[in-house]
Amino acid sequence: MFKDRTSNNATVFQSESVLTSEHQPEEPFNRDSEIQKIADALRPLTDQVEPVNVLAYGPAGTGKTTCIEHVSNRLKDETSIKPISINCWQYNTRPSLLTQLLIELGYPAPRKGKPIDELLNKLEEWADKSRGLRAPKGYAIILDEFDQLKQKSEVIYDIQRLNREVKSKFGLVMISNQQPSRLQLNRRSRSRVQIEGIEFPTYTAEQLTQILKQRAEQAFYPGTVDEDVIRKVAEAAVRDGGDCRRAIHLLRRLGREADNNGLTEVSQELLDQILT
Repeated sequence: MFKDRTSNNATVFQSESVLTSEHQPEEPFNRDSEIQKIADALRPLTDQVEPVNVLAYGPAGTGKTTCIEHVSNRLKDETSIKPISINCWQYNTRPSLLTQLLIELGYPAPRKGKPIDELLNKLEEWADKSRGLRAPKGYAIILDEFDQLKQKSEVIYDIQRLNREVKSKFGLVMISNQQPSRLQLNRRSRSRVQIEGIEFPTYTAEQLTQILKQRAEQAFYPGTVDEDVIRKVAEAAVRDGGDCRRAIHLLRRLGREADNNGLTEVSQELLDQILT
């Protein structure tokens, strides 16, 4: 059932994983400016100085998470800053998020039952604990799906309060589909905390074509996908809102349909069948 196809090399894929959500490109395409702004905002952490917090915003599939993961990897490779990623779908309340942050710092905190003040006191205590030869100089807290977090203003203020007390500072990188004006942060958070909004605009058809072409060169065997098919996939994605993830998913679906039908290439006809 499973080994016949691969044993006969009857597949258009040479590395299908390149078209999955787990794949992290070495250099995100056409986002140099956004990446540099994120890095510049977080750079003070390397000197144990409070950074500028970042709100990366834009529609789904515009490269926000990919770019921030890229910056996160560079932080791990080049600095003593520890990136910590927390998904606000999973931890969408103030206590659950602070508890998860404390766990990420190494404290064996219980999942429930700690008062906010106690959590903040433990965070203050553990932020500066030296663990190993390369103790973190600071922490980049990446809050994906920030839209889903309740008590956003309170969490932002909690981090600012911690930064007044600790040597190893915290920086926030918040990822949102909403513009800053729609996040309903209270006046205290807006006036006291530095937050730089970094917009990720929707990709154009030309930009999506280049992204898909790079992925296709790694994912498919040479000669199995025509450039015109890639361009039409990009154009279809733009008509549907410009979501890069959905465009990559469609390209993968085309490859799987080609395999399932015993085809040796991804054709325009196959694309037309899927789109109709």
